[in-house]
Amino acid sequence: MDGDCLSLLPAVCLVLADPKQSPPDDTSLEKLLDWFKELHSQSNEQVLSRHQPCLKEFISNVCTSKTADPVIFSFTLKLTGLLAGTKQGFHFLEEGGLLVCVFEREAWFVCDLWEDASVRSGWLQGLLNMLKHRQALDFICGNGLIKVILQLQNDGSLFVACLANQLLVHILNLLSSSNMTNGSDAVGSSESSFSPDWVSASSEIMNGVVEALRSDDHPRVLQGLRLLTSVPSQCGEPIRSTLWKEVLVPLEVLINRGSESLTQPLMTVLQAAARTPLLGQSEYKVEELLEAMLGSASKNESFRCAALIIKLEQCPEVLKRKAIDIVLLPLQCVSAQSQDTAEKMNLALNEQLSQKASCISHLMQSLSSLEELTYTKYQFEGISIHSVTSSVVLLLRICSGHCPSSLIQNNASTHLIGCCKVQRCGLETLGALSVYDENLNIRKDIFGVLLDYLQSPDSHATVLKKTYQATMSWIAVCSPFPDLLEFISHDLFPVLKKRMCDLRWEVRDSTLEFITQLTSALNGSSGFIEALHTSGMVSILLSSLADSEGYVRASAVAVVGEAVTSSLHQMALVSNSNLLEEALTQMMTILSQDTEGFPRRAVVKAFTSWLKGSHLVTAVHPFLSSVLSLGCNDFDWEVKMHTLELAEVLMEKTLTCCPYAIQNFGSSENTHLMQALSKLKEFGLFDLLFNSLFDCDRPVCERACALLLKLRSLTSESADFSDVDSTLVLNVNGNRWGDEVQSRYLNTQQAKGSVCESDKRTDSDLHCIKDISLPMILHILDLDDMQRTLKLSSDHVVNSPRSLMEDILSAAQQSEDNIVDCY
Repeated sequence: MDGDCLSLLPAVCLVLADPKQSPPDDTSLEKLLDWFKELHSQSNEQVLSRHQPCLKEFISNVCTSKTADPVIFSFTLKLTGLLAGTKQGFHFLEEGGLLVCVFEREAWFVCDLWEDASVRSGWLQGLLNMLKHRQALDFICGNGLIKVILQLQNDGSLFVACLANQLLVHILNLLSSSNMTNGSDAVGSSESSFSPDWVSASSEIMNGVVEALRSDDHPRVLQGLRLLTSVPSQCGEPIRSTLWKEVLVPLEVLINRGSESLTQPLMTVLQAAARTPLLGQSEYKVEELLEAMLGSASKNESFRCAALIIKLEQCPEVLKRKAIDIVLLPLQCVSAQSQDTAEKMNLALNEQLSQKASCISHLMQSLSSLEELTYTKYQFEGISIHSVTSSVVLLLRICSGHCPSSLIQNNASTHLIGCCKVQRCGLETLGALSVYDENLNIRKDIFGVLLDYLQSPDSHATVLKKTYQATMSWIAVCSPFPDLLEFISHDLFPVLKKRMCDLRWEVRDSTLEFITQLTSALNGSSGFIEALHTSGMVSILLSSLADSEGYVRASAVAVVGEAVTSSLHQMALVSNSNLLEEALTQMMTILSQDTEGFPRRAVVKAFTSWLKGSHLVTAVHPFLSSVLSLGCNDFDWEVKMHTLELAEVLMEKTLTCCPYAIQNFGSSENTHLMQALSKLKEFGLFDLLFNSLFDCDRPVCERACALLLKLRSLTSESADFSDVDSTLVLNVNGNRWGDEVQSRYLNTQQAKGSVCESDKRTDSDLHCIKDISLPMILHILDLDDMQRTLKLSSDHVVNSPRSLMEDILSAAQQSEDNIVDCY
C-alpha cells in the first residue's frame, strides 16, 4: 500500500462513518472500492484489514449506527464482502461476529435500510465479492441467505433482480465446480464432500427455478428463464444436468402454451443448452424442444425461431433443414412466378405478406438468415443455390420497381417498391452469395440488377453504398472472366462518372471509396489500368481533389494515390506522367492549405503508402522534407500521428542500407550508417521527432519517444561523442525543443565539472549553446522516464487514490467550515 494513502485512510474512514457528513457521490465511492479491490488482489494473502484496524472499526460503526446513510451502508456491504474474499480476511471479520452483523438483516440497527434498492444491491454485491472460497459458501448456506436471494430474484428493481440471478448462478457454479480457489479447497474433490447445507442450498435454488417457471406471474417466469439461460454455460456437472431434468416439464408447458412474449427468452435458453453436451443426449430433449418451438409458435414467431436455430453451431442437420425450409418461405412466396403457386405454398403466410409491416419483417429475416448460411458456405438440399440467388435478384428487381408482369397481382410487391430496408438487406445477401461457384453462371443477371441500382436516380445513398459493396464482392470472384473488363469499361465506368457528379456528397464519397477498392483489387490487370486511363476516369478523379466536401477530398486523395501506385506497377505512368505530377502538386496544396483535417490526413497516408512500395521512392523523395515539416506543424493531432508513421517508414527505408548497428560511432566501418543518418537530417526527420516529443498531444509525444528510442539504440554503444561527423550536429536554437535540451546539456556539463557549480545560470548561458550532436541529445534526454510517464493516462494524478481521499477529506472540512460560518 502507498504510504501516503495509508496515512490518510483512518481519517477517511472517520469521515465516511460520520452520519453528520454528507456522503461522497457514488462515483467516488466506487473508485475507492476499485482501489481496495486492486490492493487486495495484489496483497498476496496479506489481508488489508490486518494492516488497517480502522477498516474493521469503520464497518462496525456503520453497522451499529442508528442513522446510517443508505449510500454509505451499501458501500460498507461491498467493502466487507471484498475483505472477506480471502480466507484470512473472512476469519478476521468473523472473529467478532462482524460478518453476521453486516449480512444478517435482523442485526441492523436501522430497519428501513432494506427498503432502499442501493442497499439491497450492495448486499448482493458484497456476497458476490466474498464468494471466492469454501468458508464463504458455508456462511451463505448455513445462515439461510439462499431464501433471501431467491426473494430478491423478483425484486422491483431490475438491477437488483439481475444481480440476484447472477449470485444464484455463481453459487450453483461453485457447488458444481471441482476446484474453487486452489486444489486444497476443492468443492467437488474427494477431500471435501458436500455438506448438508450445500445439498439443501442446491435443492432450494432448483426448486425456486421450477416454481418460477410454473408461476402465472410473467416477470417471475422471465427471471427464471434468465437464470436458466446462464446455468448451461457457467455450471458444470452434475448441477447442469440435474437442473435441466427438473425444468424439462415446465419448459414443455411454456413452449406448448405458445406465448409470443416468451418466444425469445425460451429460444435463448434452448440455444444455451444446445451449446453444451445436453444437445447430444436424447434424455434431455433439447432437439425435441427446439423442434417444438418451430411448430408451436405463431407464424410470426416461427420465422424468428427458425432464424435462431440456423445460427446454432452444433445444430442437428435434420432440424437445420426444417428451419431453413421455414425461413426461406417468405422469399420464395414473394418471388414465385405464379400467383397460384404462391398461394399453394402457404396461404397463411401470403396473408401476412399482404400486410406491409409483416411483409418487410419476414423478408428481412429470410434474407439475413440466408446471409448467415453463406458464412459457412452451407450446401442446400432439395433446393438449388442457383434458384435461391435468382429469387434474391428478382426480389431486388421488385424493390426497384421492375416487377415482372407475372407478379403484378402479388400484393407483397406493392409494399416493396422503393423499400430501402429490404433493398439494403437484399444487396448484402446478394454480395454474400458470391461465395458459391454455381452462381457464376448467372453473373450477367446479377451484374444487371446491380447496374440498375447504380443507374437509378431513385436509389438512396445508403442503398448505393450497399450496391457498391455487393458489386465489389462479385467482381472479386469474376476477375478471371474476360467479359468482366468489358462490363467495367463499357457499363460501370460511365455510371461511376455520373455518380461522382452526384449532388449528394455521401454518394460521391462512397463512389470514390468503391473505385479505390476496385483499383486495388485489379492492380495486376493491365487491361483495367488501360481502361482507367483511356476512359477519362483519371481526370475526374483528379478534379475530385478540389471537391467542396472534406470527406470527399479525403477519399479522392486515397483513390488517386491508389491509381498512381497501380499505374506504376503496369508502367502506365510512362505515357501518363501527368498523373503523378498533377497528383503530387495537388496533394501538397491540400496538405498546406486545406482547412479540414480529413484530406490532410489522407495526403500523409498516401505518401506513406508510396514510400512503403519500391517504385515511387525516388519520385516522392523531393517532397518528403516538405511533407514532414507541414505534418509536424499541423494543428490536427492525427495528421501529426500519420506524419510520425511516415517518419518511421522513412527511417526503416533509409537505415536498411546499414547492415549492422553502430559499434564505434564515426569510424570508417560505419560510413553507411553515417550517410543514412545524415540523409535523415536533410529530410528534417530529427526536427520532426524532437518537436513531436514536446508536443501538446500525448499520443504524438509517445510515438515520437518510441522512435527516438530506436535511434538511441543505434548510438547507445558509442563511448565518445567528440568525433561525431559535423553533419550530425543539430542547431538547438530557435526550436520548440531547444530550451529543454540546452538546460539538460548544462546540467550534464555541470555534473562533469565543466561548469563551475557556483556560476549562476542565465538565459544567455542557454542561448550560447547552439550546436549539440545527435548522440549527445539522445544521451541527455531521459527517454525511458519520458516513455513511462507518457504511458500513464492523462488523468492519472486526479484519479489516484491519494487524490480521491484528499477530495473526501476536503469536502468534509468545507462542510465543517460552513457550519462555523453559519454561527
